[in-house]
Amino acid sequence: MKKVAVFAKAAGFIGFYRLYILSAFLILLTIVIVYWRDFEILVNEALQSEATSHIILVPFFVGFLLYQKKDLVKASFILEKFRKKTVAKYLDEVVGVALCLVAFLFYWYGSYTFYPLEYHLFSLPIFIAGTILILFSWKTFLVLIFPILFLLFLIPIPAEITYTIGGVMANFNTQTSYTLLSALGLPVTLQSSYGPPTIAVATSSGQLIYFAIDVPCSGIYSLTAFIMFATFLAYIVIAPLFKKAALFVLGFLVFEATNIFRITTIVSIGYWLGEEIAMIIFHTVTGWLLILVGMLFILFVTEKLWKVQIFQSSQGQQTCSMCNTSLKNLETFCSKCERFLGSTYSKISSKFWAKLILLLLGTYLVTLSIQAPTFAIAQGVIEVTSSSSWENATNVFPEIPDYQLRFLYRDTNYEKIAGQDASLLYAYFPTNMSNPTIYVDLGVASTISNLHSWEVCLITWQTSQGRYPLVSVLDKRDTQLLQDVPIIARYLVFETPANYTQVTLYWYEKATFNTGLTVEQKYVRISLIIMTLNSTMYPQFENELLTFGQSIASYWEPLKSQSLISIGIPMQQMLLGLAIAFVAVTKTAEYTNEWRKKSNNLRIFNNFASKDEKLVLQTIQELFKEKKIVQTKTIASTLTSKTDTALERSNLINILNRLEEYGLVRRDIVNIRGKPVLVWKP
Repeated sequence: MKKVAVFAKAAGFIGFYRLYILSAFLILLTIVIVYWRDFEILVNEALQSEATSHIILVPFFVGFLLYQKKDLVKASFILEKFRKKTVAKYLDEVVGVALCLVAFLFYWYGSYTFYPLEYHLFSLPIFIAGTILILFSWKTFLVLIFPILFLLFLIPIPAEITYTIGGVMANFNTQTSYTLLSALGLPVTLQSSYGPPTIAVATSSGQLIYFAIDVPCSGIYSLTAFIMFATFLAYIVIAPLFKKAALFVLGFLVFEATNIFRITTIVSIGYWLGEEIAMIIFHTVTGWLLILVGMLFILFVTEKLWKVQIFQSSQGQQTCSMCNTSLKNLETFCSKCERFLGSTYSKISSKFWAKLILLLLGTYLVTLSIQAPTFAIAQGVIEVTSSSSWENATNVFPEIPDYQLRFLYRDTNYEKIAGQDASLLYAYFPTNMSNPTIYVDLGVASTISNLHSWEVCLITWQTSQGRYPLVSVLDKRDTQLLQDVPIIARYLVFETPANYTQVTLYWYEKATFNTGLTVEQKYVRISLIIMTLNSTMYPQFENELLTFGQSIASYWEPLKSQSLISIGIPMQQMLLGLAIAFVAVTKTAEYTNEWRKKSNNLRIFNNFASKDEKLVLQTIQELFKEKKIVQTKTIASTLTSKTDTALERSNLINILNRLEEYGLVRRDIVNIRGKPVLVWKP
């Protein structure tokens, strides 16, 4: 019977709020229509790459922030009903359309850069902000601005930044752990001449065990998760600004200490129990475990020692004597304490449904016109006889006249280091010996983050270890391979210490591989390489690499864009220009009209207003300068202390309504201990 009652209650809830649920679903559908390809890539990266695993928590944090703001959002809807409609009644909608167009154009532009995913995800908060302005109001947008900005944590940190900061942290943590291990009497040595800093410990049998502290072990990924957590915590805590800032400092110290403790513990366990136990059990488990311990410690210090309230409690939010009466009278705000009661059911207007349907259709049509996928997707299937014999893959690259394609070798050591499924090297040998040999490096991986760029491998990783780059860059720029497909390749030329110059053209794609057991899509990095001993000859090889790149890109048969793109982008640019012009003209007209109206009303008010009206306006102005939060009850008590005569509440409300009609004051809502409260502003 209890289960039946629970199901009945759930069904009743869904039935009562079915229109709200449907509208929320359609809003989410609007976002998914634009960003589903990016979300697909992001989920894959978050589940398979440690560098982006913190992204899994972002939806939960944003969901909590939205739930926390639900009453403020409801109150903002009610507030709009009180406010008068001006000549700019559709200004919010036009600004929203302009923001959506900016997001679309930013999305399209990002598809023609070397970092499409980052650009696409950066446009996501802009698009959501525009959607909120179209469907709701400026006040709702201001209420939700922090959850919107929090979505920026979805953007993966560029590898160059990760390796730069991670290298510094790895060196510091290794040095500190080595000092602690030496103080504990363990026979350890520190090596950092080549590769990542390494601690070597000698076991009782004389065997040396090496523990290399690379970027993943540096704590940079834990630090990324912490920054996100600390930002979330600093926003929700009820504390002065300096204590919120102190959370970041405390958190950084805690995470540095826990990571040093982690490294020290793993090396100690390796010395006492062996390398396998240290690396397989403790190294795998301690990462997220120490993050959890660090977060709990910060919560403990924040709430118990600093006496900072993290979650808003119900204390101080008790209903007043009039709350229940106001609720029975179907009032949205208490007539005494002016807290938002939040329990009234408001019917969704037909205007909202019309805007939502138009937004959904418009988004779908614009997305069709853009046709700018995050990564070009090859239509063909690459056949691999088995997962252990990628080198026998057929139909990987095309045959090119006057060149012979040969498979050279598979770099299994690099595959282990980089976490790739395959790292294969081919070569196009020319029949005319005066032409250069063109090498083709093919990297295949389940995640983009495992396909490091050449700059990260040769420059950033070295500088992060405190060493000079392995190469000297002579030229670097981006170029588009195919006219009708957004495949952006990077042209990179560098000189090595061995006095040869490498000319490289590389790009990323997505392709389907058939291993005989499974058929799945993988990310690939294709690099075309020419090596020469004459550093001044590299400009003449650029066109040759570009020609080969275009042949290979065409051979992989990427999905083509629709010709609508030539119409869609200029049309969006024109609409954006018109929207900006409309906003500028309308806002100027509104400001001029309101200023003229307010001046006339103020002149009439000063001449003909009653003594009580003048006193109320003066009181609001004085209280606002002093407290910034002016409630009706505060106005009433101040008037009583000034005149020794209590003004009836009904008369005071009528005066406030008239002052708002004159344009001399306006009502607003503020957040007091998590609850919306009605206030007045001059």
